[in-house]
Amino acid sequence: MKTLVTYFSRTGQTARVAKEIAKRCDGHVDAICPQHGTDSWLDAWRSGWQAMVQAEPPIQRPLRNPAAYDLVIIGVPVWRFGLAAPVRSYVRQYAPRFKEVAFFCAEGRGAEASGFAELARLCGKKPIAVFNVARKHLPTAAHRKDVFDFVESVRGQPLGM
Repeated sequence: MKTLVTYFSRTGQTARVAKEIAKRCDGHVDAICPQHGTDSWLDAWRSGWQAMVQAEPPIQRPLRNPAAYDLVIIGVPVWRFGLAAPVRSYVRQYAPRFKEVAFFCAEGRGAEASGFAELARLCGKKPIAVFNVARKHLPTAAHRKDVFDFVESVRGQPLGM
C-alpha cells in the first residue's frame, strides 16, 4: 500500500511523530505549510485564532500529490479551540483525491475526538485508523509502541472499506 503521511506542526512534535509513522509504513512525508510563518508569538496567536474561528488560511502547495497514494495519513495538533487551520485548508483542497485516510494527533489536549470527527467530515470518509499521542509521551520514546500498533492497524485494513 503506497502511503503518504502529511502533517502540520507548529512546534515540531507532530512532525517527529509523522516521520516515525512514515518510516514504519515505508511511506513518504509531506508537511502542510501555511503561507505565514509559525515561529513568532504572533504566529502562535494567529494559529489559535484561526482554529477557533475555523478559518482556512492559505497554504503552500504540497510537494506530493495525494492522489498518487492508496492511503493518506493526516497528522494534526488539535488545540482547545479546534483543529489546526492549515490542515483544514489542506483537506478542503485535496480531499477529493484521497482514496483512504487515517488520522493521528499530537498534542490533543483532550480535544482529539472532535478533531478526528471534523477531519472525517471534511474528508467525506471514515478513517481506517486513528491514533492520539498523549501529551506526556511526546518528549520521550514512550509513544513508540503506540506508533507501531497504529501502523499495524493501518496495514491490516483492506482498502475500499
